[in-house]
Amino acid sequence: MKPRTVTNRLNPAQRLVVVVMDVLILAELVFCMYWSSRTPAAMASEFLRLYVPLLLATVVGARLAMRRLRSPEPEAGAQAR
Repeated sequence: MKPRTVTNRLNPAQRLVVVVMDVLILAELVFCMYWSSRTPAAMASEFLRLYVPLLLATVVGARLAMRRLRSPEPEAGAQAR
């Protein structure tokens, strides 16, 4: 079996975005658990109502940042050399 080669690695700015996204997701999880624990009867619904929109906003924002910080692609003509 031939090992797979990775051609598109993350640049340092994209790595920072990934680290910040991970920390934000963890902070959102902790905050939503704390906030929803105030009402034990409706904890699950309150948690989901808070966490899902925050999570989606964080992931979408991180994806947009990753695309914006993408390294420029080499031109097709430059690869011929």
